[in-house]
Amino acid sequence: MKPLSLLAVAVCLSSCATPARVFVSPNYRQRPIKRVAALNLQDFPRTIGSGAVVTDVFEKYLFLAGYVLVERRQADQLLKEGALSLSGAIDPADLKKIGRVLGVDALVMGSLTDYSYPRDQTVMTTVPLEETRPVYGNVVTTRKVGDTEVRTEDRVLTGYETRQMDQVVPMEKTLPAHVGLSVRLVDVETGEVLWSASADSNGSDMTAAAEEASSRLTNAIVKALGRDR
Repeated sequence: MKPLSLLAVAVCLSSCATPARVFVSPNYRQRPIKRVAALNLQDFPRTIGSGAVVTDVFEKYLFLAGYVLVERRQADQLLKEGALSLSGAIDPADLKKIGRVLGVDALVMGSLTDYSYPRDQTVMTTVPLEETRPVYGNVVTTRKVGDTEVRTEDRVLTGYETRQMDQVVPMEKTLPAHVGLSVRLVDVETGEVLWSASADSNGSDMTAAAEEASSRLTNAIVKALGRDR
């Protein structure tokens, strides 16, 4: 397997809180990559089936990057029949076998870095408050009682004052769904990673989060490869 030599390209979309990241190998354009097979992303820990759910969404976005995709079920079946694992390094012979049987130039594989459902969470929030207090003053009056001048002092309400103050209070906050994925394109002939990309995004539900994360990731790939949408 060739040593991995990557040219880092960080792509930040204007609407992204966290930029999608793409790393492209300098060897990418030395061999035409057109036909690819997208394999199921590895599940997020303790979330069985999450990888297949996100792959269903992400797969269609690969068309936007200019690739021709083979039917994913063919690749899945081939992996099952050959008892091949994608959790670690893949034997070059297995890669070539997959590429030959499926008729593809490269495989798209990866894993989920997050798969969090919408959830309620108690957070401590600072709330600005106004406090109004009465203001009192002393009023002095004098009066004559016979030949004597009597002086009296009374405490009376003269107005109100308002002051700003902050108070930390617990509040229920609904956190959105969140999906993160990390994928790579592997040449079936050489085993070299031709590009590697990652992105994440929020959404109102899991599908919306997967759609947005997949869109961001694909846009970053297209931009890094210098292709037109």
